[in-house]
Amino acid sequence: MAEELQATQAAQQTDPSQAQQPVQIPEVAKPVSKFGQQKEVEIKRADGGVDKYLLQYPGIRKAMEIIDNSTMPNGQLARSTFADQILEHVVVQPARLTLDDFDEREGINQLVDEADEFLGELWQ
Repeated sequence: MAEELQATQAAQQTDPSQAQQPVQIPEVAKPVSKFGQQKEVEIKRADGGVDKYLLQYPGIRKAMEIIDNSTMPNGQLARSTFADQILEHVVVQPARLTLDDFDEREGINQLVDEADEFLGELWQ
């Protein structure tokens, strides 16, 4: 009996059909980075013209910091601080806009709402 077992094992070692095949590990798709994704938004003015803005995702850390920095102790969002943060970190064109620029421009509320929605889409 022991001789038969040894003969079977020896046959399996020399028989290529009995050799173990390497295990195929499936490739896992790398997640696509959201950092730097952009969206162009158009804000209509009262005179019928359109102002175009380019929004860019600043990354999850900065997006969270924008919310954290804009939240008052009572839990409410400080809209002016939120707008400042959006203009500084999300609106990339035109560059270096500030909230004060909107004394002479229209659409700050719509722009902030668009940027907020844009961040929310990529935050998930």
